[in-house]
Amino acid sequence: MFIGHFALALGAKKFVPKVSLGTTFMAVQFLDLLWPAFLLIGIEKVKIEPGNTAFTPLNFIHYPFSHSLVNATVWAMLFATVFYFIRKDFRNSIIIGALVLSHWFLDLLTHRPDLPVFPWSDWKVGLGLWNNIPLTLATEVGLFAAGIYFFISNTELDKKHKIIFWSLITFLLVVYVMNVFGPPPPSEEAISYAGFSLWLLVAWAYWADKTT
Repeated sequence: MFIGHFALALGAKKFVPKVSLGTTFMAVQFLDLLWPAFLLIGIEKVKIEPGNTAFTPLNFIHYPFSHSLVNATVWAMLFATVFYFIRKDFRNSIIIGALVLSHWFLDLLTHRPDLPVFPWSDWKVGLGLWNNIPLTLATEVGLFAAGIYFFISNTELDKKHKIIFWSLITFLLVVYVMNVFGPPPPSEEAISYAGFSLWLLVAWAYWADKTT
């Protein structure tokens, strides 16, 4: 899942209005922000295999450190703890931690059974939504539209920040369409480097939302 994760980041503004969109973007994509580094140092593996699912050519072979349920829970707790020490807000830290963990459960919906539950076990799960392209598109786009609605309903943006926000939304949709209908990545290494671009989206979200 891609824009579905960002949908939760957008919708979360209803519940954490004093938290920047950049922080919620970082939270929902934190596992994928870790993943490229783990790929580059060789402790996690992905292969390009067109037809692996109808929706994506990627075969997620081994990624227990970033994407097992146990480690996702650990990352969520660490993220929430750091947020608490910075902001001293227990309620919001719990919500932010939940956003980090939400990544695993949304991936559970879309992935074939390749998501590890324990980092030390071969037990893998996934409901396989990616095997149905129309249903995947309807689910993600529907979630994204709902997230946008909740964000704009609960956030006041001046003219400048509206332009920045809608340019971010447009960019996400364009990237999503390119990922769905474009060619496979040229190499596994390219996937790693492209993954680091998620940090630019986080920075863009901080720029779009003047909330501190």
